Amino acid sequence: MTLEERVERIICASEVELAGEAYILNNLRKIYTNLSTGNKITLSHNSAGKLALHWKDGEAYQKSIAHVPRIIESMQFLEEMKPDKEGASFENYSYYITPANIASESYTILSTVGRVEQEIYYDHNIFKGTPAEVFAKAKSETSDKKYHRLNKILQDTKG
Repeated sequence: MTLEERVERIICASEVELAGEAYILNNLRKIYTNLSTGNKITLSHNSAGKLALHWKDGEAYQKSIAHVPRIIESMQFLEEMKPDKEGASFENYSYYITPANIASESYTILSTVGRVEQEIYYDHNIFKGTPAEVFAKAKSETSDKKYHRLNKILQDTKG
C-alpha cells in the first residue's frame, strides 16, 4: 500500500471516542495489539512515565493519556523511518495516526512507536482537527515545530 493510499484510508477512518478515566502508570503498562497491523506494541514503564510527565498540547493531550491502550489498538500505520539523530533509543520509528473525538471535538493523534527487538509505544502528539485538515496543514506548515515530524514524513516519503 502506498503512502497516498494509507493517507486516504486514514482520512476515511472513524473517530475513536475517548471518554472515561484510567491511571497510566499503575494500570496501563502491558502489551497491546494494533488492530490495523496485528503488531504487538508494549506500553513500557519508561514510555508511560514520559507520557504522564508531558504537558504539551494542553487539556486534550492530558485527556488522551488515559486512553493510550485504545489509541494503540485503533491507530492506523502511516510510515516507518530511521531516527534523525545519532544515539537514538530505537533503530526505527513507526508513525501512526488515530482520528479521535475528545470532549465532542475532532483531533488527530500522531503516535510514535520505537523498534529495536520489540515495538514500544514511545509518545504522541495531538492536533486539533480531522486527519484531512491536519495533513493539509502539515504539508504547508514550515515554521510551527509541532508539525515538523508530520511534515517530514509527508515530504520525505513522496515517491
